Amino acid sequence: MSKRNRRFLGRVVLFTIITTLCIAYINHVMVPKTYYYENWPATNTFGDFYQLEKNSVDVLFMGSSHAASSYNPQVIYDNYGITSYNLGSEQQSIVMTYYWLREALKYQSPKVVVLDPYTVHLYVDSYAYNDMNCSETAVRRAMDSMRFSLNKLEAALVVDHYDPKQDWLSFFLTNIRYHERWKSVGEEDYTERELIEHGGMKGYAFMTDIIPSPTGSDFTIKASDINSEEPEDMVGSARKYLDKIRELCDKEGIRLVFSSIPCYETIGRYRSIKEYADTYGIDLYDFNEDSLYQEIGYSSEEYGYYHPNYLGAAKISMYLGKVLSQDYQISPREDASYDVSRANYEHRMKMVQLASITDAQQYFEAINDDAYSIFIFGPLTTGAQLNPQVEEGWKQLGLSYDLTSKEEGQHYWAIRTDGNWEEHVEQGNFQTSGSFRDNRSVYSYQVDDTILASPNRIYSVNVDGMECGNQNNGVDIVVYDNEYHRVIDRVNIDTTVEDVALKHY
Repeated sequence: MSKRNRRFLGRVVLFTIITTLCIAYINHVMVPKTYYYENWPATNTFGDFYQLEKNSVDVLFMGSSHAASSYNPQVIYDNYGITSYNLGSEQQSIVMTYYWLREALKYQSPKVVVLDPYTVHLYVDSYAYNDMNCSETAVRRAMDSMRFSLNKLEAALVVDHYDPKQDWLSFFLTNIRYHERWKSVGEEDYTERELIEHGGMKGYAFMTDIIPSPTGSDFTIKASDINSEEPEDMVGSARKYLDKIRELCDKEGIRLVFSSIPCYETIGRYRSIKEYADTYGIDLYDFNEDSLYQEIGYSSEEYGYYHPNYLGAAKISMYLGKVLSQDYQISPREDASYDVSRANYEHRMKMVQLASITDAQQYFEAINDDAYSIFIFGPLTTGAQLNPQVEEGWKQLGLSYDLTSKEEGQHYWAIRTDGNWEEHVEQGNFQTSGSFRDNRSVYSYQVDDTILASPNRIYSVNVDGMECGNQNNGVDIVVYDNEYHRVIDRVNIDTTVEDVALKHY
């Protein structure tokens, strides 16, 4: 080959490599992502998994959103020293569970796999058109984060086979599916590595809502009722892939365990799972059983049903942690990564607790944390009846301005975005703005009361695109979580009345 031809071939190869890398990057950016500040953080769940030290996990939790929201590895580790990871995801098809188990076994050697079998039965009627028994979005969230491999290729081909609406190639050239998503691409599409490194809780999906069982409904299954319904058939490909999961666990010497959470389960579905479990010697812990429900002290009114809140998940996890320790002899071991996930878990709990504080001084103490950026606005009357407790809390927070000194027509505003306060008093109408988080987020304050009709006057504080202003007396406090990149709370403290009240709005 001549020197000229070698140069030409080299340029072709270089061009091909650069083009391939560009296409790969664009494809990755275009994929929708869900992080730890959302209910079902699939990007964190699967992305965090790949960050684990090899062979550091003794227990894997797998299954649908029931698994994701119910099994908390942090609670289990803190109480029993057992290392585990939750690979559950929203509407996870049992087909996807099988391929994620295969993927997981390339990196970990678990002794026990705890499977939530909820999706072996029909999820909702609208998914009956395919044998995946879940939405396309659910499949994508599980597949898009899986690393390229023959395992992923096989999974894509299987999805293509079972769901006529999906194309196996689109799992690799994702722009085929997401070609119009460029219209909504934002900062978080470019900072995936940073967001995966922050906020993860070993795959656990932190829930705060309490959705009780239907009024007057007794959904637990009593022993006397078990024979009142026939077993319900498994749907589509579920039986085949449940068999595959069982056979894979047998081959690898892994103990397979079934666990179902309080979720208004029918007796027919319960019998279907129990008979399968009994046939193959699989232990079943179904928290819909009245005896087990009562044993853990569960209450759907307090902890929710269908998806437990974090308190309900702790009860379920504590029970399973005890079972794993005593009945399956899973030994405790040290793992420093749980120090990080514990900090993330405690941070999230503090966020939840913040929204329930009604005492002003206690609230000031809670937000006096560099994890938060604080925006304060007092456009109207602020301190005619300033409570001594509020005044003391105000000073402890680091603020120096005396609210009682503000005169008519003045507007007070303050910000803390880097640990230091800026306090300002403006006379008359004004507008100001700035940035924080290394210029990635913006804020603005505005007062315009030239319009005489009160409802049309402008008293605005906008934080990272969220309008938080109003026409309250006293001061409004907006709390922005620097880790979650979100406004997490807004309160008004009406300092014009003797009995100062803190109101979340």
